[in-house]
Amino acid sequence: MRLPALALAALTAVVVLSPSASADSFSGSISAHEQARIAPGGTLTLSGTYRCDASSPARAVFVSSSLVQADKRLGFGGTEARCDGQEHAWSSSGPVDALMDLGFHEGQAAVDAHLMTLETDGGLPMPRALAGQEEPVRLVDDRT
Repeated sequence: MRLPALALAALTAVVVLSPSASADSFSGSISAHEQARIAPGGTLTLSGTYRCDASSPARAVFVSSSLVQADKRLGFGGTEARCDGQEHAWSSSGPVDALMDLGFHEGQAAVDAHLMTLETDGGLPMPRALAGQEEPVRLVDDRT
């Protein structure tokens, strides 16, 4: 299942929500690896790890991520999270053409990663961040 990306985090970032932050008493954390890599074939991959406990909301939880550099932000979709209290790897990939067209370049950037859910308060499903943070990463271009 895919969810539009809203965020990205970095290597040692850990965010835990307090019970007061969510009616569901969500407990989770997410981090991103310290490098975002552009593969020789032209695909950018963002990756890291997450953990959420089994008492997380009964509704689906997703990992979403974005690459941020200067005033530019590009989302890379989302994947369904497995909330079982164990640490799991996550990754999101996308074609690099859009990155270069928007002016992204090798060097310092940030990943904004979140654990998200969809809430239907008011009738329409709306994304809601459960845990996340934006942290610095290095954008590495392996095409050269």
